[in-house]
Amino acid sequence: MQQFDSEQKTLDIGGVKVGGRPGLIPTVMVGSIFYSKDKLVVDERTGKIDKSKTEMMLQKLADVSEKTGLPSMLDVVGTTSEAIQNYLGILADMTDMPLLIDGSGSSEVNLAGLVAAREAGLLNRVVLNSLTPEDGDDVYEAIQELGAKNAVILTFSNVAMPSAVKRAELADEILEKAQRAGITNAMFDTGVVDLLTLGLACKALVSIKEKHGLPVGCGAHNAVAMRGGLVKKFGKKAKEPAFVGSSLMPVVLGADFVLYGPIKHASVTFPAVAMIDVALSGSLLEDRLRPERPHPRYLVG
Repeated sequence: MQQFDSEQKTLDIGGVKVGGRPGLIPTVMVGSIFYSKDKLVVDERTGKIDKSKTEMMLQKLADVSEKTGLPSMLDVVGTTSEAIQNYLGILADMTDMPLLIDGSGSSEVNLAGLVAAREAGLLNRVVLNSLTPEDGDDVYEAIQELGAKNAVILTFSNVAMPSAVKRAELADEILEKAQRAGITNAMFDTGVVDLLTLGLACKALVSIKEKHGLPVGCGAHNAVAMRGGLVKKFGKKAKEPAFVGSSLMPVVLGADFVLYGPIKHASVTFPAVAMIDVALSGSLLEDRLRPERPHPRYLVG
């Protein structure tokens, strides 16, 4: 069971607590919506969606979140400025979940999302996803000007791909820039593109959490999504348990949040992660500590 000597900070983002000592605060589940080829999307360029189907999916997500005690955030994926702005406006009315602004690697789209969030009074509910090693001074200047406070820091690059140490070094560098720009709530995504990098990402998140005491996690589902040979060898039925298994690994090692992929996977990933959270809370019994409600311990234990 992972133990951390440094003080572990718990952040409040849009009413959702993330971070802290493993076992005390429920793992935050971050699911993707409006990603490429998502059937909820009617027009990726303009951000037109099927509102009826979206509402049904969000209700299912809210239900499994309530049943398990695991809080939920939405990773809102947009490929254009118009799309991300429309998505944020629609989701802000449909749900009270915190919203990650995911511009598919485009700082222009990300900043457009922040502009829309500020105009709508949503800055406390949105999280920039993400700040990367490629972002220039103009991005940090815009963040400061807009007054954004929440961001995911992606500790990943071509150079850092084969190294957990370099991921940790990137965490130091980007965090310093982010804090100077006014980011007060920083979360670290240690970067996953395949099964091998999932191991490195988990190794990195442990060291980053120890050093900074801030929330850590990763897109564990990428380890499976990018592995085409799995289906060829074992069939489609192997993919779902593989998604679940990949999401459990970082949680067991101390991750505070996990990007589990499309929200359609919530029904299988939430119960599995909830079971791990119950087990982690049990490790605190000897210290006479128990999590506050709601927590999976009181719902699925």
